Amino acid sequence: MRKKLIFAALMLFLLMDAVAAVAAPKLNTFERPAAGGAYTLSEWGFDGWSAPWELGMSNRTMIDSAYSHTGGKSLRVFYPQGQIGPENSGAQAPFTLTPGQEYYLSYWVRFSSDFSWGTTEYAGKLGLGLAGGAACSGGQACTGYNGFSSRIIWRSGGQAAIYYYHMGNGGQYGDYAILKNSNGSDVYYQKGQWINIVQRLKVNTVTGGNANPDGQIQIWYNGVSAANISGLRFVRNADKVDKAYFSSFFGGATASFAPANDSYVWYDDIKVSTAKSDICELDAGGCVSRFYQAENYSNMSGVMTEPTPDAGGGQNVGGIDATDWIAFSNVSIPAVGTYLVEYRVASPNNGGKISLDINAGGTVLGHADVPNTGSWSTYRTITQTVQIPAGTHQFGIYAVAGGFDINWWKLTKLY
Repeated sequence: MRKKLIFAALMLFLLMDAVAAVAAPKLNTFERPAAGGAYTLSEWGFDGWSAPWELGMSNRTMIDSAYSHTGGKSLRVFYPQGQIGPENSGAQAPFTLTPGQEYYLSYWVRFSSDFSWGTTEYAGKLGLGLAGGAACSGGQACTGYNGFSSRIIWRSGGQAAIYYYHMGNGGQYGDYAILKNSNGSDVYYQKGQWINIVQRLKVNTVTGGNANPDGQIQIWYNGVSAANISGLRFVRNADKVDKAYFSSFFGGATASFAPANDSYVWYDDIKVSTAKSDICELDAGGCVSRFYQAENYSNMSGVMTEPTPDAGGGQNVGGIDATDWIAFSNVSIPAVGTYLVEYRVASPNNGGKISLDINAGGTVLGHADVPNTGSWSTYRTITQTVQIPAGTHQFGIYAVAGGFDINWWKLTKLY
């Protein structure tokens, strides 16, 4: 009996480990905290991301409503004029991942329109990368026992590259590969617009303590393959990818790499997964998105339309009381998944609540609280995350508690 119990416990442990290996992707849309405050390590932790240390998160980050890729908010990171290194520029934190042989990492970035690439020398780290073990970097020799790291960087004029540490570094510092467009030209980051970067890192296999040259790094820029580096040796031991490494700062070792003016980068829709299928940015056509003006409903109960003071003009749906609803027929959802739902609302009242459903209310997808935005003419984008099955549906927006106007709503697949 004792042997059976031990065997059963072992099988349960292995099953739990297998479940962890295929767990849902880590995701951050930066919608939860209020805009205007720092996004500290504890805030990251509240949203499911943990790291043993950080630099700059408490004093150089902010949840910002000025720009967003989806929803109403994003993470802004500050790079002060004249400053270099993660102690004084940008932000850094090694966020923990369940160890895996292979990971995909996707995120959206937006450079400020006057972003400075440097003073007289030009190099800096952009956002997130993938790393494992002791995350060999900073001029260290990678031995196969002290981990590995890979990060996206910028070079002179905003030239884009992947910078990586592995056992075959050509010099003291890591190697880099310039990202390429489909026509073979170099990729240069565009300022003032959202850019998507996806990285895949596969750790090499190990035979008898020897690193086999079958590790790989791939990069996609706005959904198009931009780098594919094979034959890499990262480890001789059991280290796996176990970090989504937020590492963004200017430098270089001297002030000549510092920005010539205060500069900012906004980050949004960060996701990390062991499965390519979770990275909808790599799907043909990108992530499924559906946008609807609220007044273009197919059916309604109890509401009215009126000219809207919101940006873009047109009409909004108003006169919304409890139990009122609007419906939208023939909405095609080609793939089951997790979707971000955005509502553009205005209200001088407290306590509003929206319910989203399909099948004429037969399936309630979720609820979103409508805040007091200050007035009928002050609009704000609120969000919720829901699971939606594939198919052609009728969507209903139902007022659990009324007292608000709605201008538009939008669905965007996250994974």
